[in-house]
Amino acid sequence: MRHVTFPAFAALIAALLTLPMPGAAREEIPAETRERPWSAQLPACDDARVLGRIQSKFSEAERRYWNSPAEIVGFDKVRQAAFRPHGLDLIPRRYCQATAIMHDRRRLVLRYAVIEDAGPVGLFDDVQFCLDGYDRNYTAMPGCYRLDR
Repeated sequence: MRHVTFPAFAALIAALLTLPMPGAAREEIPAETRERPWSAQLPACDDARVLGRIQSKFSEAERRYWNSPAEIVGFDKVRQAAFRPHGLDLIPRRYCQATAIMHDRRRLVLRYAVIEDAGPVGLFDDVQFCLDGYDRNYTAMPGCYRLDR
């Protein structure tokens, strides 16, 4: 059996003490104060442009990739689930939930996030969404919870 010398043991302890502690808080510098700052002025969950974007992106994907007539015809119980829940130093996001009213009158859970400057070339806000039962590529699995912050 090999014995560890005192200097090697002391060096190991010193190295372990310099590692960040798992529960230690990290410094958060608000994204609004960066060299290229974000504004954190995101549209509300019930903004007509946001909901319209979800409707058009959903119906286009269903038609184009799945040959499906599925469409969202309305929204109910729209609410904010969280605003910047991961910290002030990250890209501002607003997480929302709603009930999507489908063309066949079914009511499905819709989860979505409005993300600042996440659109084409980083110029516009973008919306990521997941409609329960229509996450065909399993991008927000299980049950669309990736967008449930």
